[in-house]
Amino acid sequence: RCPTAILPVDMFRNRSLAALFTLAVLGGFTMFSLLFYAPLLFQGGFGMSPKDAGLVITPLVVFITIGSIANGRIVSRVRNPNLMLYIGFTLIALSCLGVVVATRAMPQWLLLSFMVLGGLGLGFVMPNLTIFAQQTAGREHLGIATALLQSLRMIGGMIGTALTGTLVTHMYASGVRSALERDQASHWFTDMGDPQILINRDAQTTLLGQLAHAGHNGAMLLESAREALVGAIHLGLALAAIIAVVSIWQTRRVPPVKLQRQVEPTILAD
Repeated sequence: RCPTAILPVDMFRNRSLAALFTLAVLGGFTMFSLLFYAPLLFQGGFGMSPKDAGLVITPLVVFITIGSIANGRIVSRVRNPNLMLYIGFTLIALSCLGVVVATRAMPQWLLLSFMVLGGLGLGFVMPNLTIFAQQTAGREHLGIATALLQSLRMIGGMIGTALTGTLVTHMYASGVRSALERDQASHWFTDMGDPQILINRDAQTTLLGQLAHAGHNGAMLLESAREALVGAIHLGLALAAIIAVVSIWQTRRVPPVKLQRQVEPTILAD
């Protein structure tokens, strides 16, 4: 091969790039866990309508863009650009912790504020990881460094959703099974073992009628299922919050990055 060619594995030998790639995996873990399971918590656990749940989750997505725009104005003007990574991961950790302590009775504006924090944090972290990787790799290796960073973020997201999903599914199933056993209704686990029953209003109505006909308190059983789902997602997002805290610590491994000019991350075509 060409003497100047570089393999992806060679990138990991660079201390600065290795630290940034690790942060990409950790950031993807937390981001996708929050994006996937916060809406399920609001709609399935708290009983919000799809419209209300969508309204609460919207700032998380919108403020990623706003945070990215603000970051572009700030990062080239601060003495230590690495500070933006610390701030970003701290905001993400606070957002996850806010959702972990959230309850059905919590005011909607407070839930919205948690989503705003998460969106701003992601808006500070994602573009800066790309900018720092491009600055560190140099123009000759810019493309491969950017592609690796994006791929590793997706890998982190897949790991996060898989682990968090496994944890949520196990905890929810365990809580529902216990509630059904107490009411001597274990044979209804097939109908209630999937959290989607807490979102589908038509399926709930049908199930409540069937439970009532069988002599069970369907409303109480569904409420127990909601409590099990809330507890399961709280635990899953607590794991995401821990990963965000680990990311703050991991940021210390990123050597100081010096931006000589305002840099916009290069986006590669799919």
